[in-house]
Amino acid sequence: MGRYPFLAWTKEYLNSVSGLYAKPTVKELDRRYRRMSKDFRALKANGTIISDNPELLTQEDIKKYIGLLKARGVKESGLCHNLGSLNNLLLFAGNPAIVQFKLNNPTLVPKRRTKRFDPISVADQAKILERAKQAKNWKEMKAYGLVTLCMSTGFRPKEVRLCNIEDIDTSTWRIKTIHVKGEDTYGQAREIPIDPKGRVIIKRYLAIRSEMITKHDPMNQALFPALRNKQGDGSMSQNSLTEMKHLVEQQTNTKFELRACRRTFGQNLIDQGASVETVSVLLGHNTTKTTETYYARKRQDAAILEVNSIWSQPNNAVNKLIETGKYLSGYA
Repeated sequence: MGRYPFLAWTKEYLNSVSGLYAKPTVKELDRRYRRMSKDFRALKANGTIISDNPELLTQEDIKKYIGLLKARGVKESGLCHNLGSLNNLLLFAGNPAIVQFKLNNPTLVPKRRTKRFDPISVADQAKILERAKQAKNWKEMKAYGLVTLCMSTGFRPKEVRLCNIEDIDTSTWRIKTIHVKGEDTYGQAREIPIDPKGRVIIKRYLAIRSEMITKHDPMNQALFPALRNKQGDGSMSQNSLTEMKHLVEQQTNTKFELRACRRTFGQNLIDQGASVETVSVLLGHNTTKTTETYYARKRQDAAILEVNSIWSQPNNAVNKLIETGKYLSGYA
């Protein structure tokens, strides 16, 4: 397999699945396997393992690799992702080492832990929207326009990055997302209403964008254009999105992930009385289970208020039936 057997097997494996996975997925797998190759070469170089060839990795080698990742601070979810991808590669190479490792070392196998992360707090949302009104220059307006749109639509970072100006309609205040997660396989384009709280800021951004596009890059169709990147597709890079987010954080003294904007949109709708089915559709989920598990769910205090409201109704059928003292069969 040459000097780098891990990368050689990676190339063969990715070629074999290229028609089954979306192109972005294959690219991400390639990056992940390259990181793994670097780690296994390091383990081999310091004598921790004997070989970095996927055909020859042992259960003990897998244990050492997990230890390396844990020492680096990789979380359980990250460990699961890495082991899952590594297992696919090893099985492709005819090596069941990870399958056997899981059977023989169940307590050492990382487990996926379901956790719904918090949305951006109501106070921080207010800070961002208030500071956005003071944005003056192009860089600030783009940063606040981007974060506001994400909070107002539940867009994923990829979706907002690849959105075009023609996708937004300010007459109906709706926006389309074409480049969704899994767009080449299971993903479906969708249309989303824009939260009224963000419309003024988004409208201001669109006006300034129009001026900048006319002056610097008239052919650029990206909703959030990279005006300096004339050789690319006109869209901002993922790193540029992160820089925009950092600017908003610094100016508002807040801390959040762009993905938190997605949870914020969903939780705000739930808090305002929208059904979980409605929120699930707008977020582009196939089932409400994904929505409730990872993004938004009715808060406990809201659930208590709803139940108390039901119990306080004067014509509560259950109370009336019990108070009559007439215990009918099937009702007691």
